[in-house]
Amino acid sequence: MLYALGVIVFALGLLVSIALHEVGHMVPAKKFGVKVTQYMVGFGPTIFSRRKGDTEYGLKAIPMGGYIRMIGMVPPRAEGRRSRWPRRMAELVEEFRATSRAEVEPADEHRQFYRLTPGKKMIIMLGGPTMNLLIFLVITILLYGLIGVKGPTTTVANVSQCVVPVTSTVTTCPPETSKDYVKAPANGVLQVGDKITSINGVPIKQWSDSVKIIEASAGKPLTVTVERAGQSVSLNVTPVQTTKYAGTTGNETKQAGFVGIGTTQAYQQLGPAALGRVIWQQLGLSVTALKQFPSKIGSLVGTVFEGKPRDQQGAVGVVGLGRIGGQIADAPTLGVLDKISILLSLLAGVNLLLFFFNLLPLLPLDGGHVAGAIVEAIRRGIARLRRRPRQIFVDVAQLVPVMYVVASILIVFSVLVMYADIVKPISIN
Repeated sequence: MLYALGVIVFALGLLVSIALHEVGHMVPAKKFGVKVTQYMVGFGPTIFSRRKGDTEYGLKAIPMGGYIRMIGMVPPRAEGRRSRWPRRMAELVEEFRATSRAEVEPADEHRQFYRLTPGKKMIIMLGGPTMNLLIFLVITILLYGLIGVKGPTTTVANVSQCVVPVTSTVTTCPPETSKDYVKAPANGVLQVGDKITSINGVPIKQWSDSVKIIEASAGKPLTVTVERAGQSVSLNVTPVQTTKYAGTTGNETKQAGFVGIGTTQAYQQLGPAALGRVIWQQLGLSVTALKQFPSKIGSLVGTVFEGKPRDQQGAVGVVGLGRIGGQIADAPTLGVLDKISILLSLLAGVNLLLFFFNLLPLLPLDGGHVAGAIVEAIRRGIARLRRRPRQIFVDVAQLVPVMYVVASILIVFSVLVMYADIVKPISIN
């Protein structure tokens, strides 16, 4: 039940993201006077549609994306100009042009997309990715500003009996009579429920404050002030030096002070500065993920055609994301707030990746149309400098063969990802 609910909730989140992406295109298009004939969420057969004014609004059967249809996306064929493509490709170009201009009526000549200035074209085509970026920002700010980040508090949750280096082959304490037994400094001193308020007079506002002091104080007595049963109590603890993990990867170790306490976990809201660092970090991670995209294709091919294990950090599609959403909702070790936080974080990450992906300067992606508008602006600027100002339109239709190649690659990749998501799905722990 919870699994199905997680799939449905995450699918709805993706659907809303797609719908808002298209709204980001449609609103400025209508604002600039372009005739928008269709606003559709999904592809394939139409499930529901309703016409309002010039536009048909609808929902289609395959929720793999969406689109708006604007009339006159490409200019009419220039008289007397021959295509540089071979004959068959030139025919494809003109077939695409005819389809794109099929809805252009004499009364709508001034409402065609291609007639807009380059700046307006860029605003329309950047509207969709910008909406994805806004969704990411809104979710992230609400998530970390209101719910917060789950992390260690300053309240003691458990006290270790002994000291066990992380490099030890055993994880349990040896007998107390053993020469290898080293009593944890906090054992018998700190208690579960103690809230650390200061160490050596230094106020402790977060767990990392105490970690810095303890790790740097091996062999040095510390005065730890805690709040216990509503009373302030001062305790003496001397950290011992032991081997601990360095950083968060678990691949490196270090020698540092240790007292032997674990703390409770709780959600703590982030301030503006910390929130800004999180957003900047997420932007960087998304750019890195996009750079790794070519390598993910090779990994996916190995999984589908060679039977190799699925890369748990590899590409995932709509089906896989839905399954991950179901796994999160059904995880027995997660609380309700944990599940909400992870699902929102995942949805925010997807929108951020969509933002960067759609900016790639390749047709049929939004970035391809933006690139065409930039070239058009440059050519118009050069014409003005030469004192020969005239309307110049970049004929994007001439790139149709390239667009078909890119679209074919994306379609094949999507099919492979869907197959892998069904046969060898990514599992989270």
